[in-house]
Order: sequence, then structure tokens, then C-alpha cells
Amino acid sequence: MEITPIEIRNYKFRKQLFNGLDEDHVMSFLQQIADEVADLSAKNNAMATKIKELTGQVGHYKKIEHTMNETLMTAQRATDDARANAQKEAELILKDAQVRADRYEDETRSRIHELTGEIRSLQAQKESFLARFRAMLRDQLSYLDVMGGHLDDDDASHDDE
Repeated sequence: MEITPIEIRNYKFRKQLFNGLDEDHVMSFLQQIADEVADLSAKNNAMATKIKELTGQVGHYKKIEHTMNETLMTAQRATDDARANAQKEAELILKDAQVRADRYEDETRSRIHELTGEIRSLQAQKESFLARFRAMLRDQLSYLDVMGGHLDDDDASHDDE
């Protein structure tokens, strides 16, 4: 279940009669958590947008390559006299286009790999943060359970008097 920064900011803790949590401290901590989660979410969204943009650029260059191939084939059919020269020129243009397309594709793949690594790192940071937060909450709940037991013992000792 995903928890949003708004849910964290609006979460209300139950109040205890005695030895309760410092509400200002808890709310301050929740605000910090919400800010951190919001920041991670924004970074994740920015990276996803960048990946989409880079993927679109690769498609654009593939269309350019396809268009160039079609243009070269049409030129060969139209010019029988210049067939040999047109073929040589087409091969040079195609090789150049392929080199540029391959270079751009390699750069794009490298960038996608880098962004994917950053996303994984951010996800790992998020998971680590959530694990620490859950552990802190479990510790606090255990503390409250222990304190609740002490309150019950105090009530029982007052009843005996």
C-alpha cells in the first residue's frame, strides 16, 4: 500500500492519558517524512519523464533513418545513368546515418541505464526509509504497550489499598 505525503501530514495519533507521545515532536517528524517522500516522488516522476523523452528521440531518429533509406531507393530507380554514383553516395550516407544513429542509440541506452540505476537507488532509499520508519513505529508501539502495562499495574495497586 502506497502512502502519500498528504496522508502522512494528516495522520492523527491516538492520545494517551499519561506518558503519551509529544504531539509536536511526532508532527514535526511526520512533516519531515512527508517532505522526503514528496521529494523522492518528484525525482522519480522527473526521471520517468526523461526516459519517455529519450525513448521518443530514439524513435524520431529511427524514422529519419527509414526516410533516408526510402529516399535513396527512389533516387536509384529514377536515375539509371547515375546508378553507380548514386549507389556509392547512398552507401556513404547510410553508413554515416547508421553511425550517428548507433552512437545516439548507445548514448540513449547508456542514459536510460544510468536513469534506471538512479531510479533503483531512489527506490532502495525509499524502502530503507520505510523500513526504518516501520521499526521506529514498532518500537514506539512496544513502548506504549509497556507503559500501558505499568498504568494497569498502578491502577491495580491503588485498588488494593
